[in-house]
Amino acid sequence: MEAKAQYMRERLNKKPAKEPTFPLLLQFNYSQVIRPRCDLLLHNKVNEFDLAEVLRYNDFEFCKKFNLNYPDIEKLKQRRIVDEKDQMWVYVPTN
Repeated sequence: MEAKAQYMRERLNKKPAKEPTFPLLLQFNYSQVIRPRCDLLLHNKVNEFDLAEVLRYNDFEFCKKFNLNYPDIEKLKQRRIVDEKDQMWVYVPTN
């Protein structure tokens, strides 16, 4: 649950406690539903969206609703999970 709340605050700029869909979010898998869909929307410059709409549909219907490519969401679901400590090395200069 902490990953969902942190993602909402930092990436989506939403406050979990004030989000109407917050109790609903607990039912959905973070790495297979929430993050891939929201990342795909953000990547496609859809910055304002209702989380209820994002979670209402299956993957195919979601892509159709937001005019997105279905294979793109499948790629996002299969990405390697990176530990936080691994992400820190991205910011270390390699001079």
